[in-house]
Amino acid sequence: MKVLDSPVLESVRPFISDNTVQLYQSLNEHQAFYMLDNMILTKLRKQISNLPLLLQAFHQSPVFLIPDVVLEESFRNIPTKERYNNYYFELFKQLSAKKQLYIISMETIYQLEKGMTKKQYIFDAMKQLALEAFRVNRDIINNLERCELSSFSDLPKLRQIILHNGNNAGERFICFFSLLLVHQYYGPAYICSDDGKGVYTMYNTFVNNESLFRILGVDDFLMFKEQYILLSYDRILQLSIQNTKLSSEEIYAFVHSSGRNESRKVIYSLDGQSFHTEIKNANFAKWIEERKIEIFF
Repeated sequence: MKVLDSPVLESVRPFISDNTVQLYQSLNEHQAFYMLDNMILTKLRKQISNLPLLLQAFHQSPVFLIPDVVLEESFRNIPTKERYNNYYFELFKQLSAKKQLYIISMETIYQLEKGMTKKQYIFDAMKQLALEAFRVNRDIINNLERCELSSFSDLPKLRQIILHNGNNAGERFICFFSLLLVHQYYGPAYICSDDGKGVYTMYNTFVNNESLFRILGVDDFLMFKEQYILLSYDRILQLSIQNTKLSSEEIYAFVHSSGRNESRKVIYSLDGQSFHTEIKNANFAKWIEERKIEIFF
């Protein structure tokens, strides 16, 4: 059964498309896309009253992609459709009114590419990118090296290998699917997550990965980072404020009501100097208002 067919998702199903033809047209029209993990979906749900302002951060594209694994995670601890409806209905309703929401899977990636190149080339690219993306996880790499990927029916095996033990699985898939789409000349890819271990640590492994750059057809990391962009919740807040005309009082009120985690260590630069520290809301609002801070993750 496909994830979107789960009875738990009945109320939100009309807001999320699995139409590959429409997705293909949207990606070709807009190129850029946002890939969301469960942490960001939860943040947006909790900030439903601030959602119109938060959506100002997502101005590069109307295309929102949610991996099937992430959607599964969203209802893992909400096992009934009634509870899921109470929890997520309003979020997906409002998101779909402003954005194009698509569920994306291994099969989606294959369908997007199968008309443009030979089948075996698709499978080879998937395996090669997976080997580069997860190179620091020896369990995944060992299983990938033993995996024969030569037909559509092999895709569930690849999915299961990347799932691994389930920890940070959604984050692995938003990164992997983003790489696959960049490989198909879409992008920039905006990877929306607050997960330092699952997303930022993986990003750091890409810095000197020339094999990855060669597969993607980019010259170096500087070129890569223009196509593969991380968006933490703090960065989303900064962009929301920068893309609207808020007064000083409105900025402070927005930040204080945003639900941001003041104890989370933020990677940022302040007046050109790099830091990796916690930021209290008062300073966060002040530095954004004064345009002194640039948040990376």
